[in-house]
Amino acid sequence: MLGDLLFSSIKRAFSAYSAKPFLFMWGSFAYFFLFLVLLLAMFGLLLIYFMAASLLSYDISFGLDAGSLPTLLAVTVILLLLFYFLGGLNAALAKTYYGAVDGAKTSLLDFYHYGLSRAPVMFGILLMREVISVLLIGPVAAIYYYFLTEYQYMDMLLYLYALCAIFVIHMLFTPAFISASLGSLPFESFRAAFFTIKTKHIRFLGMYVLFAIAWLLNFIPLVQLFTVFTVYPIAYSALILLVSDKGGN
Repeated sequence: MLGDLLFSSIKRAFSAYSAKPFLFMWGSFAYFFLFLVLLLAMFGLLLIYFMAASLLSYDISFGLDAGSLPTLLAVTVILLLLFYFLGGLNAALAKTYYGAVDGAKTSLLDFYHYGLSRAPVMFGILLMREVISVLLIGPVAAIYYYFLTEYQYMDMLLYLYALCAIFVIHMLFTPAFISASLGSLPFESFRAAFFTIKTKHIRFLGMYVLFAIAWLLNFIPLVQLFTVFTVYPIAYSALILLVSDKGGN
């Protein structure tokens, strides 16, 4: 019974992918194309800053001193812009996969416009997730740095704690990200996350582990050429279906 409940979303996602694989592959392609454009745009902004600083004979340096503050601020703003638009792209990817399950097509222009429209909500949820991560990991890291650096294996315990904390936090926020990606407001997204964890905790945990494995496979050279367009779309679509209640209860 539990196996049927766990894999019902996977079965539907796999069936949809088998019927029209190009719709899912197109979503992955659109994401990486616009992601590359985004990286080039951020690199261009950084290059403009360095060129302007060079023309003004401004000393470019990185550090915590007052002279390095403008450069630090410029890099911070560019990174924030990167994460801002990246959240929108992630929302557009989830929406594209969600639509592909029902055979809906998404053009590159629609992908771009939807990503821009969802970027503010996604960025807000992302900031909340990262703040919570810092609050949970930061104090433990400070205690290790000031009091426990001399003890053997304490660094390994810190890394293990940070890894587990990041995994759990990202898992708990994933339903909110998916709900927001499909058009929900922030409050509705967190409400969906709460009820997903409350009513589907075992199924969601199993599905999220499978999704995390598929996500990690995307970083293995050569293997990623296969997983990005096959395994990852199926795993992500199954997770979306589970959260959205379209994969069976």
